[in-house]
Amino acid sequence: MVPPENSGDGVDALVKRALSDPQHAARLRAVRQLEGTASLVQVATSSSDADVAKAALKKLSEPAQLANVAQQASLRPVAQLAASKIKDQTLLAQVACEAPDAVVAKTAVKKLSDQALLAKVARAGVDPLVCRVALKRITDQRVLSDVLRRDDSAAVQRLGVDKTTDQRALTDMACGQGEAELRSKAINKLEDQTLLAEVACHAWAPDSRELAIEKLRDGVMLAQIAKEDAASSVRLKALGRLRSQRLLARVAREAEHADVRAAAVAKLDNRKVVAAIAAEDPSARVRADALRRIEDPELLVLAAEQDPAWRVRRDAVRRLRDREALAWFAQEDGAWQVREAAVRKLRDQRTLRNRAEFDKAWQVRRAALGRVRKQAVLINRARNDDEWRVRLAAVKRVRDQKLLANRAQFDEAVEVRVAAVGRLEMSSLLSRLSEQQDVEPVRQAAAERIAALSKPNKPDSAD
Repeated sequence: MVPPENSGDGVDALVKRALSDPQHAARLRAVRQLEGTASLVQVATSSSDADVAKAALKKLSEPAQLANVAQQASLRPVAQLAASKIKDQTLLAQVACEAPDAVVAKTAVKKLSDQALLAKVARAGVDPLVCRVALKRITDQRVLSDVLRRDDSAAVQRLGVDKTTDQRALTDMACGQGEAELRSKAINKLEDQTLLAEVACHAWAPDSRELAIEKLRDGVMLAQIAKEDAASSVRLKALGRLRSQRLLARVAREAEHADVRAAAVAKLDNRKVVAAIAAEDPSARVRADALRRIEDPELLVLAAEQDPAWRVRRDAVRRLRDREALAWFAQEDGAWQVREAAVRKLRDQRTLRNRAEFDKAWQVRRAALGRVRKQAVLINRARNDDEWRVRLAAVKRVRDQKLLANRAQFDEAVEVRVAAVGRLEMSSLLSRLSEQQDVEPVRQAAAERIAALSKPNKPDSAD
């Protein structure tokens, strides 16, 4: 006779038989004889025999016991079956959050319809698979937005951005420090111009601000961003979207950073504004950029006379045509770079001779020697200038063979001697230099000059 179910020894024996009897049929018979819910739960969760575990589960109907089996069953099919039999929304949410097997949790989530409980599951930090299913089942945009605001984890944000239409939630994602792809998707879904302006001004990542700027139509806001943003790429992106000359002028005058002021100047049509910036901007770079857009000779002369930066004065001088002004700058400007620029544009031989002989900067003397025509000046500089680069410039234009012979033999700089040899026509000296010269570059130059002079001249072409 089988002992009553509630008798301890009888229950324990049935449970033991259901779990460990070597005969499959015996295990099933033991389950059929079990009545107590605790014993049935034990078998359903512990048995390694799916038929036995399911037989025990079949006799359970209390939602709490079903939830217990769903969370604790050692066999996935049994746990899934238990979850599928639960109707209570709170218990389904519990299984979804606490079941160690994501597949079982997913089964529970698929039966959830309560929006608040789905949100709880989505925020619970469970397996991404479970979170994804929960988010997909949320249909209430307010609930979805609340999930996205409360949970900034990458998994939730990635899943939520495709589903939500809430412009505020999308704005928060766009402004945050999430993944670049997530921020980009959020911005692409934004349509509200006010919120796009918020992203363009306040997003954490410069690339997010740039993406928002591409969709922003508010010229005043674009001008503000161009003037104030900390990132150069963002400032220039905003400026590139500006079309209003009035706003461009405002940026060119008021922007904090020189790069965007210079870029704004390049887009300006108003000559008066450009001229004012060329005269007043605190940055030499911006003044120079503005100056390049000026054609008025008087303004160019004014800039060449008054600008504190030699680079700006030099740029102005390079565009001058007034011979008297050029002659003045070639002699009087305090920066050799400006004097050199003026000399390179001069034709006045008197001023050129003066600069070639007396300018304190060798760069200016060299530039003048490139344009002076008087051989006496070239000879003097080739023989007497302290700077070898000036002597070199003179030797390259001197025709006097005695001077060239002198420099070829006695100049301190090898470069000058080589240049002088290359212009010599004295065969005997060239022969001697090619045979006796200890300085290899000079000896080689002499040999090459002899070879060049020995070639017959090409006959003149027939008319």
